Amino acid sequence: MPCLALTVTISLQAQTKEGTIQYERKIDVHRSLQDEQMKAMVPQYQTGDYVLVFKDSISVYKTVPKDEAPDPFDGGGGGNHVVIRFGGPGDAGVTYKNYSTAQTLQETTLEDKKYIVSDSIKLQGWKLTGETQTILNHVCKKATMTTERGSNVVAWYAEDIPVPTGPDRFTGLPGVVLLADADSGRITFTATQIQPTADTKQLKAPTGKVITRAEFEKKLDDAMGPADAQGRRMITREN
Repeated sequence: MPCLALTVTISLQAQTKEGTIQYERKIDVHRSLQDEQMKAMVPQYQTGDYVLVFKDSISVYKTVPKDEAPDPFDGGGGGNHVVIRFGGPGDAGVTYKNYSTAQTLQETTLEDKKYIVSDSIKLQGWKLTGETQTILNHVCKKATMTTERGSNVVAWYAEDIPVPTGPDRFTGLPGVVLLADADSGRITFTATQIQPTADTKQLKAPTGKVITRAEFEKKLDDAMGPADAQGRRMITREN
């Protein structure tokens, strides 16, 4: 019996994983625009940088602040121009996930008010395949699913980092997601750097006024209109 207990302890210690992953998100803006004249006014792709910090059963995903360089989607210059923004989960603030309690807390701001959106970590209908590719020196396996909104997603996860987390909403696989592609390139998340350590100071749950996901979605609908297949809302404004 003591030998069995020792074996279990060693096994659990071997499964303890932590790390920090940088991602680039790329959105094909033109896929959401029908007006050819509007397409000509903005770049095709909108990019952003994000970081995922994880250790044991906790992960935190957040945006990396941009520098002071001009935003090509903000028109620039004087006179009338078009401003396009995409809003959705993880686009700003902090998304905290606790896999041992299946709880997620998203810190976000809407109309200059800060909210902590509470929700459960829901099971996703992943289908595992035998296909592999190497990403940042990690052999990754392919998984696919169709979301509740009808979006087709392809994800590549690294089993040698056995944590069920990933960028944005993508979670629940037998390894961390290093690449996710929604709707054949409409939105992609690509890991650009992996570090084998995590700053535990960043793994704290956000605090503030807590509301449910349903309550917050209602506020989003009122402020920004209905969401697309990825749960994002496009804001187009002419100045």
